[in-house]
Amino acid sequence: MSRIVATIGLHGSASTWVYNVVRELLIAAHGEESVLGGYADDMTRVPDEAARAGRILVLKSHHGSAELDDWLLAQGATLILSVRDPRDCALSMHQRFGSPLAAAARWIGNDCARMMKLATEGRPLLVYETRFFEDRLVPRRLALALGLQLQVAVMDTIFARYEAAAVRELMAKIPHLPDDRRGIVANATLDLLTQYLTVHLGDASSGKFLSLPQQARDEMARFYAPFLARFGYVG
Repeated sequence: MSRIVATIGLHGSASTWVYNVVRELLIAAHGEESVLGGYADDMTRVPDEAARAGRILVLKSHHGSAELDDWLLAQGATLILSVRDPRDCALSMHQRFGSPLAAAARWIGNDCARMMKLATEGRPLLVYETRFFEDRLVPRRLALALGLQLQVAVMDTIFARYEAAAVRELMAKIPHLPDDRRGIVANATLDLLTQYLTVHLGDASSGKFLSLPQQARDEMARFYAPFLARFGYVG
């Protein structure tokens, strides 16, 4: 298995769930001190060689950068990808962070462009609309993709730790975490360990973009047309 694992997904594609399950699977297999996790969309956020020495690096990432992707590929990193209908992703970002829908759509467009390049045969691809985050078999599939042999009870425990109810409990505790475990992203408080935000979970529904006016739906369908066609979403 590669010493670097990158969980890369569209914003709102349950990519934080993927990141945490992967991170916890690796901890279960190798020990907490042997796994280093974090967020990076460019090389400035990647821990240096001294920090990575003797450890498995797990990165959570969204829009990324060409330099980061070149480095990941050169390092032989294992990439685990997650997608969702980008129209739902954009609306979710708009609702959760109060950002203008047009701006959120552009952010998701950057995620889509990266995913179009990275989603090649053989790389694990998790599709939000299958509700993989509610499937207790998915941690077992991820463990297999990572080359890990773990007891079923261990994987089931990890799954339970990141079920929606458990994550909502975590979200409620985030403002009260120690200072060195908290950050701020877009006026929301972040748990630096899990990368969950206080505004992270929505209603997890699919097709929410259908509530938009027809003009907005048409514009988004045109904007995301290559991605929608590539990943089998109805335009």
